[in-house]
Amino acid sequence: DIGAVIDSLGVDEVHLLGHDWGSIQCWAAVTDDSVMGKIASLTSISGPHLNYAGSFLRSPRTPRAVADVARQILGSTYIWFFLCPGAPEVAIRSRATMKIFEAVERIGRSSTRSQRRPSPRSTHDYINGLNLYRANMPAPFFVPGAHLPQTDVPVQVLVARKDYFVTPALQRFTGSIPPGSRVVSIEGGHWVVTSRPDVIARLTSEWVDRVVGGTATESESVVHTGPRDVPGKLALVTGAGAGIGRATAVELARQGAAIVVVVDRDHAAANDTAEAVRAAGAEAAVYQVDVSDEAAMNNLAAQVHNKHGVVDILVNNAGIAMAGRFLETTSAQWDTIMGVNVSGVISGSRAFGAQMVERGQGGTIINVASAAAFLPSKSMVAYSTTKAAVLALSESLRADLADEGITVTAVCPGFVNTNIAKSTIYAGMTAEQQERARQKADAAYRRRNFTPEATAKAIVKAVRTGPAVLPIAAESRVGYAMRRISPSLVRLFARFDIRQT
Repeated sequence: DIGAVIDSLGVDEVHLLGHDWGSIQCWAAVTDDSVMGKIASLTSISGPHLNYAGSFLRSPRTPRAVADVARQILGSTYIWFFLCPGAPEVAIRSRATMKIFEAVERIGRSSTRSQRRPSPRSTHDYINGLNLYRANMPAPFFVPGAHLPQTDVPVQVLVARKDYFVTPALQRFTGSIPPGSRVVSIEGGHWVVTSRPDVIARLTSEWVDRVVGGTATESESVVHTGPRDVPGKLALVTGAGAGIGRATAVELARQGAAIVVVVDRDHAAANDTAEAVRAAGAEAAVYQVDVSDEAAMNNLAAQVHNKHGVVDILVNNAGIAMAGRFLETTSAQWDTIMGVNVSGVISGSRAFGAQMVERGQGGTIINVASAAAFLPSKSMVAYSTTKAAVLALSESLRADLADEGITVTAVCPGFVNTNIAKSTIYAGMTAEQQERARQKADAAYRRRNFTPEATAKAIVKAVRTGPAVLPIAAESRVGYAMRRISPSLVRLFARFDIRQT
């Protein structure tokens, strides 16, 4: 039928887009020798070739594969009801059943960008759908064919991560992905075509342009990894001119990031980091930005988007240190540290997070807080306040953006041997007193000698594992545990003036 429709159009080739049974029918067409030559490309959503679905169900070899098959079988239990004679028709004509169908279609539509179906399906549509199940299932799942069908048509598979009926594992089953194809994960449920039509339209247009442009070849195949993977991703690190930021940028490059955007207010330092990133195997781009300037951060996000695309991994690392008791800290000093440590994180998360949400393919935001977030101190009031704010912001953002597939993690390093001790602002001290305090603190950090590189490895691991809070270094882990076990003891320690150590 698809071949006949194409012939009636009077064109040489067409690009197909199919969802659910439409996608299943498209797979049948692109693997049919008499139709294959009429199809330039296929975008498949939640509808694999039935023979490959059967192969997936019959071929688990590892515990993980068995679990994937079990999830798919559980998600497909409704099929057996649909195959029963008579009962499904009676149920479909029930108003209560229609309400259930409408509720099921809302699964996975929790994104703030989700759109509702303009009008409900008719009873006639549902009954026609039953005939598709009865005519085609379950034979392909249990009876292997003589051979699995193949195709030369470039295929794009859009994998809805919250599809509980055609699970991501089934959609990603590599046996059904021909050379020159790509797999792209998107946020949404089984009916993502109605909840995020903007994402479907954009990715389909991109795929058609790629095929027409001749880049959809076997050697240039693109298989998009999950939102928590590093290889091939676009990463951006603020405060990347030195210390934890530089080490994180380099570690992201070592772990396979395609492009690392280096952001720092010190242009020369950012360039040095960019050279290290390139030496580690990734492309690098440098931007000189003061993160406390919201307009500058918005402009940065626009520039990066226009030149490189949507950032996959955002590391809000830029920060400054400040010591001093509350009454010693001036209003200007409060404005300075709040601007960098808190407003900078807010601006970065807002500007780049909005782009991630718009794209609809998830992402990762890492906010660098500190052990000071849960270890208050009377001698570091301003610094502890800002880092506690970053921790609270991160935990709230994690909840807010979870439905968008965006993972937010607050990392809380302990004493890391960087130059931060040499640049700490000591409120209420003379220049001479500040210099002595900095030297003393720097010596203590060097004795502790927990390196930025070790911190960076933990941060990049957090991209993959996605914890809500990650204490880094022993003192941070102990402090985090103490905060939960004995808050009163933590408050007692807060009365100790660490500047005297």
